[in-house]
Amino acid sequence: METMYQKWYDMVGNFKDDSEDPYMTQQFVFRVFRELKRAKIKEKGKFKQRMGPEFEQWTRLLEESFPKETITEILNDDEFWLETLKLTQRI
Repeated sequence: METMYQKWYDMVGNFKDDSEDPYMTQQFVFRVFRELKRAKIKEKGKFKQRMGPEFEQWTRLLEESFPKETITEILNDDEFWLETLKLTQRI
């Protein structure tokens, strides 16, 4: 039986397979999940659209630990973004 997380884990596996640094990629997507799970987002509509000061501040914080290219590539993947928001109950 497929769990509700299976699609998300499959996407994570694909990102890792396509990455030059699979471990870092995994650390990044897990951090995105954890942070979204506990985030108190005020402007959910803008955040979902990857816009607004909350989203920009969050991505700047991520850039302190991860390469900008990785952040941009993964967060701009619509399927991953929407699935992550759904699983973390942000949409």
